[in-house]
Amino acid sequence: MMSSSPAPRVGYVLRKFPVLSETFILNEILALEALGVPLHIFSLARPNMARFHEDLPKIRATVTYLPDLCDRRKLMRYNREAARRYRGRYARTLARVLSSGHPSLLWRFLQAGYIAHKARKLRLRHLHAHFANRATTVAHLAQSISGVSYSFTAHAVDIFTRRVNRKVLARKVAKARFVSTVSEFNLAFLEDLMNGDKGRIVKVYNGIDLSRFAPNGQPSSAPFTILSVARLVEKKGLPVLIEACRLLRDRGHEFQCWIVGMGRMYARLNGMIEGWGLRDQVHLLGALSHQEVLERYRSARLFVLPCRVGSDGNRDGLPVSIVEALACGLPVVATPVTGIPEVVRDRYNGRVVPEGDASALAEAIESMICDSRLYARVQSNARPSVSSTFDRRRTAAVLQNLLQEATGGPS
Repeated sequence: MMSSSPAPRVGYVLRKFPVLSETFILNEILALEALGVPLHIFSLARPNMARFHEDLPKIRATVTYLPDLCDRRKLMRYNREAARRYRGRYARTLARVLSSGHPSLLWRFLQAGYIAHKARKLRLRHLHAHFANRATTVAHLAQSISGVSYSFTAHAVDIFTRRVNRKVLARKVAKARFVSTVSEFNLAFLEDLMNGDKGRIVKVYNGIDLSRFAPNGQPSSAPFTILSVARLVEKKGLPVLIEACRLLRDRGHEFQCWIVGMGRMYARLNGMIEGWGLRDQVHLLGALSHQEVLERYRSARLFVLPCRVGSDGNRDGLPVSIVEALACGLPVVATPVTGIPEVVRDRYNGRVVPEGDASALAEAIESMICDSRLYARVQSNARPSVSSTFDRRRTAAVLQNLLQEATGGPS
């Protein structure tokens, strides 16, 4: 006889919620809720953007925003309750934090004390964090204080940059019930970090809503439209795209290139466009709503994202925008960085070019413009190449099983 009791509630610990560029977290939450997983969201900071995803109102979970410095009394009151409840564990964790020599860790400890107390009041059985840095630090400390288990999803900036302390990261992995990560490349990286221990690390791709990201008619054939959707940061390789556009313009090709996103490289990219006289070809569109981005996917002919390894070691895990583009029937031109070759295959559903090579990138785009047979073949393979592996219902089911094992819930 099946139990009618709800699955144990899981706490999601996030740096900030919602964040416009982190659609993968929203997708995951919605898919888990559709599977009947009750969630409670803890956001360490309040959002500071006015634009959010159109699906945000569909979330059923309550969001708790942790007190900030202006509400220290509430934070300290919860910590006093946690100290009374967990006594020795709380004291030992505090002593370890104070001896670490990192003042910022004390703030994370206070946030963890708040969550530890709140989790007990809500009868949460498990915490899951996204990104291996701040949110996971808080979940790890909450585990140390209260004993509630935790897990986390590792992405890219949180594990690859040179400023990441690998000993600390390994300690977080070792204490977690499980660690999910977004590509085979990331999985191998973390297994190497743990000296080949595969027991607690699993790959769970960032899934998408395939019903939303679907082709919608045939885009206009002229001018040939190139789309890139990315934060304007070094690891996305967008200066290489703009240089490739200059080469294409100089070879006489008629095209439009739309770049969607914002970031600290905006001024540099804008200067390149201005300096090379590309105003008629390359357009920085800024941050758009998700519906507006979807419309761009459906009206473009090609998606280009020439990712690279940044000067600080930062790199992408596997950009969700590539998967979204393929789901919309767009061939993709990209680089073989981290997890990208797991989804983009040269001359099958796009083209793969060396990172940092504007000439090779221009030639690959040119092949998509000029070779209609090649274009038709890779376009026909675009959506099928992601339609099962990246279906968020499938990826969420994997995560659901992991969370049920962690909470002792029904399988």
